[in-house]
Amino acid sequence: MRVPCTPPFSLTLISLALATLQLAHASDAGTPQDELPILLEADRAEVRQGQSAYAEGNVQITQGGLYSESDWVKYNLVSGQMHAGDRVKITQNGDVLVGSRLDMAVDERIGELENPEYTMSLGTARGTGKTLFFEGQDKYRVKNGSFTTCAAGNDDWYMHASELNLDYVDGVGEAWNGWFEFKGVPLAYYPWADFPLNDNRKTGFLMPTFGYSKSNGLELSAPFYWDIAPNYDATITPALHGKRGLMMGGEFRYLYPSFAGILRAEGIKDREADMNRYSILFQHQQNITDRLRLAIDWQKVSDDNYFNDFGNSLEASSQTSLPRDGLLTYSANWWNASARWETFQTLQSNINPITPAYDLAPQLTFTANPVLSKYLTTSLTAEATDFQKDNAISGWRSWVHPTISAPFVNGYSFVTPKLSLDATQYRLEKLGSTPAQTIDRTLPIASLDSGLFFEREASFGDLGFIQTLEPRAYYLYVPYKDQSNIPLFDTGEADLTFSRMFMENRFTGHDRINDANDLTLALTSRIFDADQGVELLQIGVGQRIYFTQPKVGLSGNNTSDSTADTLFSFSSRFHDFGTSYDLQYNFQNAVTQRANLNLSWTPDEYKALNLRYLMNRVSDVEQVTASGQWALGGGWYAVGMYSYSLLDHSSLETLAGLEYNAGCWGLRLAAQRYPTNNGEYQINYFAVLELSGLGGVGSNPVKTIQQSIPNYANIFRTNPLRTR
Repeated sequence: MRVPCTPPFSLTLISLALATLQLAHASDAGTPQDELPILLEADRAEVRQGQSAYAEGNVQITQGGLYSESDWVKYNLVSGQMHAGDRVKITQNGDVLVGSRLDMAVDERIGELENPEYTMSLGTARGTGKTLFFEGQDKYRVKNGSFTTCAAGNDDWYMHASELNLDYVDGVGEAWNGWFEFKGVPLAYYPWADFPLNDNRKTGFLMPTFGYSKSNGLELSAPFYWDIAPNYDATITPALHGKRGLMMGGEFRYLYPSFAGILRAEGIKDREADMNRYSILFQHQQNITDRLRLAIDWQKVSDDNYFNDFGNSLEASSQTSLPRDGLLTYSANWWNASARWETFQTLQSNINPITPAYDLAPQLTFTANPVLSKYLTTSLTAEATDFQKDNAISGWRSWVHPTISAPFVNGYSFVTPKLSLDATQYRLEKLGSTPAQTIDRTLPIASLDSGLFFEREASFGDLGFIQTLEPRAYYLYVPYKDQSNIPLFDTGEADLTFSRMFMENRFTGHDRINDANDLTLALTSRIFDADQGVELLQIGVGQRIYFTQPKVGLSGNNTSDSTADTLFSFSSRFHDFGTSYDLQYNFQNAVTQRANLNLSWTPDEYKALNLRYLMNRVSDVEQVTASGQWALGGGWYAVGMYSYSLLDHSSLETLAGLEYNAGCWGLRLAAQRYPTNNGEYQINYFAVLELSGLGGVGSNPVKTIQQSIPNYANIFRTNPLRTR
């Protein structure tokens, strides 16, 4: 060991291990911490070989990624005890601890720092205390301490505690006998609280939530999360509904290599409705073998109005059928089969009665794609289903649908002739005075699909583009067969879209096969950015020409003359503006059957305005919806959505809110109004105070806002307190 004779002195102490000062693992991966060399610099230094080392005056110690500063330091080489003062500063991987005096046992990594001021993880969290105790690698206990995630100079909120434990090994923080301070005002006292220091799961109470709804009054819940094992956990949630009583809910999740699932249940003795009410959901997926898979979806609620009262969203209150579905599938190399058993709970409405769906008890399917020749494409689809419903025609429907086609494809064109056969049999049960009967239907189907693809380069100023021109022609022939005596188990008439213009059947389900002798012509053009390949513009037009008037309808034969509608499609994306427009129009009758217009403008982050117009004569819908998010300045943001029915001259869904981002905390306030299926309106109020790194207190409207406002950007996200 050599000590320079002129200050500042610099000495390397191979035997002096200061590993306990580290706040994270050693930076020199693979090297034991107590074997890393230590560089010590000071104005004055004295070393007693094998006994002790003493330095004073601008003492600086460097070991791996650790750097410390102090006025003096004394280290006992025999006991491994180190003392430093009168001003101590320790820096390690972005963590900084400052105090007046340090005493530490090096080997045990145990000691204390007086009057500490600490900053963790590059300033993500900081605090002060009377005494900080080192209790092992990355474990600290602070007496009479405080904790915040606000940056230095910002004291908007603090957690105070008589004892504060920060365990960065397990990622858990605990505070005892403390209070929460916001804007200098004590808001809440707590005897004990815990919080995560990273994004790992941990057992403990989650932040409480509260809100208000018209039907339930004040709503308050305190979820408890139970980290049972790495592959399964549970959340237990007692929730108080001011008008209805205490609801107990729970969720259990499990994940294994071959299966996973979730079980969710909640129940309440509802004093408002004077009845016991509950909801149960069970979903399970399992790979029994490499080819055999099981899926279960089972849901049930106690009554028809459950989601109206406890759904807390338009999506939930709009549910009318809950499935009890079990599906078993087998996948082979060129074929697959499935067996399904599905029933439903129908949630009836006094205002808009619901027609219950048929139960599938069971449904068996088979599909195959055998390879007979490299020039031919073949497929076979078959299904057998037992449709059951009380007081309705029930029975078996079985069908088989083989196809063969010969696609000719090159880089600029395709031609695909196709032949298929649809053979269906119904074995219907007796219903009242209607006897049991068997109905057979066999129809050949022929089609010819063809298209061309042209491409050219273009430019506008300095911008390069690629423009395409894609004409397509599709001929379909299906002979007419009277199907008015066949019941409707699962069939309806689908909306006419560009994709459905080139399908064999205009009906969904399999109870109707349309007759056809028609030609569909379509032309699509697209413009792409030549450098990035992004689609900037798309225009399409399609028209179906009837050579023979179609006769098959849902309720019987179509006796009126029908003319084909024309489809227009347009979409664009230029800079901040986005547009899409779909139109189904009948020129002969001058009638718009369906229209869908979407406009969006996103000039900057956290700024988005959207407008949508929707009209559909088949479903008798015409409505307009405006929504948006806008930065107001000073950390404030406005969000809103309003949907109005032009047919009913009434509002549908309304959402209005304000959000605030203060850096280390955020505030969200929102109100929502939407109709329920019993003809009433539900009103919900949301309020949440979010603390960076700790989560939020209140009822968070973020999910509701994201579902209601396209292009919404979350203005505040909490981050884990340990980022490395």
